[in-house]
Amino acid sequence: MKEKKITGLPERRKALADFFAAWEPQDMEEYIPLDEAIGRVTTKDLFSVNTLPVFRSSAMDGIAVQSAQFAEGMPDYTKWVLGVDYARADTGDDFDDRFDAVIAIENVSLDGEKVTYIEPDVKVHAGSSVNPKGSSLKEGDLLLGKNMPIRPTDLAALAMGGAMMVPVWKQPKVAFIPTGTELVPPNMRPERGQNVDTNSIMVRETLKELGAEPVIFPIIPDEPKSLENAMDMALKDCDMVIINAGTAKGEDDWNARMMEERGTLIHHYIAAVPGRPMALAVIEGKPVINMPGPTMASFFGCEWCINACVARFLHTPVRMRETVRATVMEDIHAPRPMALLIRMDVFETEQGYICYSKPFRKNSLPASMTSNAMYISEIGEDFIPKGTELEVTLLRGREFIEKR
Repeated sequence: MKEKKITGLPERRKALADFFAAWEPQDMEEYIPLDEAIGRVTTKDLFSVNTLPVFRSSAMDGIAVQSAQFAEGMPDYTKWVLGVDYARADTGDDFDDRFDAVIAIENVSLDGEKVTYIEPDVKVHAGSSVNPKGSSLKEGDLLLGKNMPIRPTDLAALAMGGAMMVPVWKQPKVAFIPTGTELVPPNMRPERGQNVDTNSIMVRETLKELGAEPVIFPIIPDEPKSLENAMDMALKDCDMVIINAGTAKGEDDWNARMMEERGTLIHHYIAAVPGRPMALAVIEGKPVINMPGPTMASFFGCEWCINACVARFLHTPVRMRETVRATVMEDIHAPRPMALLIRMDVFETEQGYICYSKPFRKNSLPASMTSNAMYISEIGEDFIPKGTELEVTLLRGREFIEKR
């Protein structure tokens, strides 16, 4: 492969545009039971097959009456017989056709089956406090639009409309192949020369959040044949492949070379740090991404690249996070030719939000990883002076911001 320049690298949006131009995902639709549809994305507009109420229903708890009895004023209700002169009507329930109005229970007193009191100023007319047929929903009404993630309230709307089987985009199966002879699983204490595989668990849960089905491979040693075999399995069974580590120019960095040999390498090295050596390729018509191994580099790759790829499979917009305006409390330096991921901690004060950078090279790595916000510098932005107000992206909800 050609030597990669430190400057003149494609920025993230350009790299993605070129990647997407070389790869078109196949639409994969499936029908699933309503009970399993939470979080899935619809493939088409969904319409009601039901009409509700089917005939009519009571708009409140009360008694159903004949409005004609009130035409000349308050009738003598003390002689009413349950089931003849009135009926009980609960919210949402139908009632006998001989009755055409409902009086709220708050305006009525009952003693067993006897009506002992009705508020004298109650207004009763045909249809009062009655939901007419189709007032909640009519056959043919739109329930949920195309390409919409299904929320709990959407499930209720679909159930109301009779959608028992729901057409959704099939979740893309995404292989994640951790590589590195030095890696050990999180349940093992690392010894000298070893490191913990933290990315498998992080990427697995990120893929779930994005709506993909993760397929996590065991740790693959830095050995070409093992890497080839893992790639063969991933391409056979999955819709997208993420290889982790081995993408730079180290002695054991085989992965990017393998991608170039087996398919079309779209880009190798992107103007984004950490994670500059990322490689994007198309192999056997499928997207293959080689993310650098450091944890924060993998996180950044998930944010700008994996997020967009999964959204493309699911026909949804790229996930957006909540932002706040916060004042920087220290000078921040960034590399002019690169977009820099800056992890931050945001606090709330009486004067507004403030933020401090949490660079992973100056703090413990977990302190950076667990920070509550981030900022991504623009290419050409090399210095952010103390006191600058930035729009920072929250990585936890606003409700978790500590007050100072």
